[in-house]
Formats: sequence, structure tokens, C-alpha cells
Amino acid sequence: MSINSKSIPRVALVTGAAGSIGRTVVGRMGREGWKVAGVDLNPADADLFIAADVTDRAAMQAAAARVTDELGPIGLLVTAAADHEKVAFGEMALARWQRMLEVWLGGTANACAAVVPRMIEAGCGKVVLLSADLSRQGKQHSYVAAASGTVMAFAKSFGCEVASDGVCVNCLAIQPPVNPDWVAHTVSFLANEGQYYAGQVITV
Repeated sequence: MSINSKSIPRVALVTGAAGSIGRTVVGRMGREGWKVAGVDLNPADADLFIAADVTDRAAMQAAAARVTDELGPIGLLVTAAADHEKVAFGEMALARWQRMLEVWLGGTANACAAVVPRMIEAGCGKVVLLSADLSRQGKQHSYVAAASGTVMAFAKSFGCEVASDGVCVNCLAIQPPVNPDWVAHTVSFLANEGQYYAGQVITV
């Protein structure tokens, strides 16, 4: 079934909604006329805010059910929950590393498991998974690069798995802020303002 064969409900669930990118995505989508639910441990300005930890599968299932009950069927899922820390390779404690993986990969998988089955039942839906591109950031980024990179791998396989069911999966690799002196003022927003990524979320 084609992703365009059915009208996608204009209800979105955004994880990491209180973060810099998530907050921008929520605001942009609200201005575009979407009903937006934000999931985060910290308060977020959305039509419906749900305090939940993305690493908790049951909490994400409950959040998705609440969004559907209060706002309607979810047509778009955006996973913007992230965990960043600069640490030299070999110096991150095991528990800290496991938490980072749980947020990036576990949180992404939990959100998809909570939302996508209902999209498949409806025969339509879009999923935008946010990762991070740290290929040019130098030292102390290996752990975050590895954890966020798992989201890219997941997106490729998961997208192939659900495409025939009418669900489109995309992955956006966020670039960290850069020194504005390094780029022309006219394009600095591409790296330093979440509006660029929010715009991609709207159009994918």
C-alpha cells in the first residue's frame, strides 16, 4: 500500500519535546496546524504534555494510548530524545554507557513499538527518527556517535519492514552547533537553528 494512498491524521507525538530540537519541532508543527503531544521528563509546551521516560516501554505504551484517546490517531512520530556527553573513549562508566544506549536506541525502539502498530492497522503513518552526525567533531564524541549511530541502522531495517504497510520511516542526523565565523551568515541557520530540522520533519 502506498504511503500516499490514505490521508495521514494530523496528530503528532514528539519524544524529547523539551529539548532544543524537540521544542522547535513541537512549535513548528503547532503553527502548521498539527495537534502535538510532547513526551519528556521535563515540561514541554505542547497541546498535550506527558511526563515519561522513553526507556520505559510500558510508559511509552501508556503515553501513545493517551495521545490517541485525547487527540486522535497518531499520524506522525518524531523521536528527538537524546543523551549527550563528551568523554574520552575508555573512560565512560558502564552504567552511564548503558543509559546512553537505552535513551538513543531503546527509547527510539520503545516509541516505535508504542505507536507504529496502530499506524500499520490504519495503513498509513510517518516516522522521523533523529540521530546525530558527529563525524567532524574531534575527540570525546565516540560514545555519543556510537549510541546515536544505532538509530540510523535501526531506521534502515525498520523502514524496510513497515514500508509495505503504508508507514514511511526517515532518519535525520543532526549536526551540532558550529562556530558562526566558519560559515556564511546566510546559511548559519542550517547548523544552529532547529527550524531547519523542524522543516524537514514537516516535509518528509
